[in-house]
Amino acid sequence: MEITALPAQRRELKGWENLILLPYHLTSSWRHRVDRSLKKVLTRLIQMAFDAPRHWSRNLILLTLVHVWRWSHFVLRQLELDVYLFRGRSVIDGSYFNLMYAGDKLRLRYLRDRLFDGEVQCVSHWRIPIWRLRVLRKDMRVNVDLVILEVSEVLRRLVAEKSYVEAPDSVQMVFFLSSQQDETQIIERMKSQRESFRRFRKAGFKIVEGDNVRDFDFFYERMHVPYIKGRHGEYADIGDREVMRRLSRHSRLRFVCLPDGTRVAGSLSMHRGSVYHGLFMGVLDGDWNIVKSGAVAFIYYQEILEAHHLGARLFDGGEVMPFEGDGVFQHKRLWGFEPTENPWHTNHLFFYVPNESVPGQQWLSIYKPIANVSTSYTC
Repeated sequence: MEITALPAQRRELKGWENLILLPYHLTSSWRHRVDRSLKKVLTRLIQMAFDAPRHWSRNLILLTLVHVWRWSHFVLRQLELDVYLFRGRSVIDGSYFNLMYAGDKLRLRYLRDRLFDGEVQCVSHWRIPIWRLRVLRKDMRVNVDLVILEVSEVLRRLVAEKSYVEAPDSVQMVFFLSSQQDETQIIERMKSQRESFRRFRKAGFKIVEGDNVRDFDFFYERMHVPYIKGRHGEYADIGDREVMRRLSRHSRLRFVCLPDGTRVAGSLSMHRGSVYHGLFMGVLDGDWNIVKSGAVAFIYYQEILEAHHLGARLFDGGEVMPFEGDGVFQHKRLWGFEPTENPWHTNHLFFYVPNESVPGQQWLSIYKPIANVSTSYTC
């Protein structure tokens, strides 16, 4: 199937549209600076509200901050959206596959790499104002196998239709804790990890406290960086050293040791308010044999129990991609983590399969976008 160009009238903005978008174009660099500054401030405030004890005022403040962040990001960055047409071989059956993507590009690389096998051709790229989103799908209907829109949550009503599969652009994985449960009941919720328990007990691991100042460089260079690179490859998101160093001053650094005292893995965590955050972890030199021996599982086990002992209401396990078929999601779900709304992300994904395309339907059935999660301010 060949992709044809969009009709000319769809590519070219009308006079009144150019007039509306002119101030938007002229203030591009200013808008980006304001957006970055607001993100820093609002992220800090959302974090404080997220960590606060559960109360109606906390819920109201968090809800307000989340909506302020979403609307400000939308106004500053999303009045115009990028549109791409891609063509390549499907990861499902190797047949040629056509994708239309429109949106903020936050998840574009992840989605593209999981849809296509091998080289991908970008057939076309242009930008459209948000008010053309509804007609965009009609224009491309006969030429693509899958349509993906990545837009701000404030646009949900503009684009949502029954034929779309919807998902947030990421989810926060949390392990809910209760003072009504004892340690045995908490461990029982991790029952799918029995094989991991057997491995780390056989290895004889023990957990020891580290020195946040003296041991940070060793943890960062020898454990965190090689582990993240080895696990995530080109998708590795490695925290900035100095940012992590400042964060470590208010965090807890612990190491997993062999019976002879050799440090083979480590974690950086933080207990704030009623939330226990599992921030970063690492394995010595990224050695996967250490992972197989149960060292990372031992970190999860110890951190969840520590959160319970400290009286936290939930253990924050970080964000993952919003697909049941994603490996990281599956891993954390097996530990007993549940997906909730990520308050720091502003976008939603919409998937549409035109003409009952078989490759498009197969991909959605395998990856299974997560449609519904609980909101962050009710956690």
